[in-house]
Amino acid sequence: MKNKVIILENESQYHQMMETQDTFLMYFTTPDCGVCKVLYPKLLELHKGFDYPLLKIDASTFTELSGQYLVFAVPTVLIIHDKKEVLRESRYIDFNKIDRLLNLLSD
Repeated sequence: MKNKVIILENESQYHQMMETQDTFLMYFTTPDCGVCKVLYPKLLELHKGFDYPLLKIDASTFTELSGQYLVFAVPTVLIIHDKKEVLRESRYIDFNKIDRLLNLLSD
């Protein structure tokens, strides 16, 4: 499952990710978000360099999960490590910050 992109289709996929992965990324988006569509390829490019799964979540479909993580704007990228949120980037995504943290977690 490492370095794999999973488009969330049901919440059990999220729960499985929490139980089986030490570290993974969550990308909250909506179908009508233009910024999300522009930033997603950049996130995929960055993601290629790491062995962590990426969970792509439609915030308009999975409203309960979005609420659980207090996602009020898209795009939002979360890094989950040891079942805790360790980084949040929302709207204006700092890819350098994401890259630095993923490198630290890889060591």
